[in-house]
Amino acid sequence: MSNVNLINYSTREFTTKGEMDSYIRKQDEIFTEEVTKIFIEAGMLRRVVTQIWNKEGTFRVGILFEYKDQEAFKNCLSLLEKYYLPHLKDYNTKVIGSRGIVVHEFVSDNFI
Repeated sequence: MSNVNLINYSTREFTTKGEMDSYIRKQDEIFTEEVTKIFIEAGMLRRVVTQIWNKEGTFRVGILFEYKDQEAFKNCLSLLEKYYLPHLKDYNTKVIGSRGIVVHEFVSDNFI
């Protein structure tokens, strides 16, 4: 079992491909090296953005947040409000979120 205790997975659906592409391009602007360091110090272990391509006619990304524990999740909420949410005000999106804990996992020896 992994050391990851809490995972938050959301999908964000955009009204146009252009909006989705803009959001994807902005990730390095939003999560700069300095901001990333703040999140890591608060207990975030990993953040991944994926482009979901198997839903024809939709423009959707998946966002995975992995936290050290429940306390890290709570610590990062205010950081998300400060550093992330202000960048989303110009997008009209539908968000569906889920939270869970790791109950089963395997990791390849080649995983970096």
